[in-house]
Amino acid sequence: MMKRAHLIAICLTALLGVGCAGRQARRMEGRYTLGDPGDGWRSVRPGGADMAWYNESLRATVYGDSNCADRFEDGPLRDLAKHLTVGIADEELVFEETHSLAGREAYTARRRGQLDGVEVEVGVTVLKKDHCVYDMVLIAPPGEPFEAAWRDFRGAVSDFQTKGS
Repeated sequence: MMKRAHLIAICLTALLGVGCAGRQARRMEGRYTLGDPGDGWRSVRPGGADMAWYNESLRATVYGDSNCADRFEDGPLRDLAKHLTVGIADEELVFEETHSLAGREAYTARRRGQLDGVEVEVGVTVLKKDHCVYDMVLIAPPGEPFEAAWRDFRGAVSDFQTKGS
């Protein structure tokens, strides 16, 4: 009987720890800001991300997401960025660079391809800071819509800052 009580206590402690880790991750996630993408962009419901904007005239979407604590993945930035474009068929790398953002190394890339048979271009910026991975993503039609949205995206991302760190 004593062993069973001890086992239950260990299980409850483990469950509490997992719950606390989940709460810790939720407390840390979303604790950052991006700049305003500019004219024509409106804030939209972000779904599973932290924040999102849509520009109807460009048919473009920008979103930011963070994964912290137990959801933090400590891989190379290039690999983390590549995970964001897994669903793109006939993918072509158009641009990539490593740069500094918020005092950390960041990776930015543009990829072109097809998503569900539709031509798209995707821009991503990824960085790791304070046991969090931050993903900023732009999705737009290739050509002028993407180029215009890319300028706005780069401006918004350049203002990235974490809160309380």
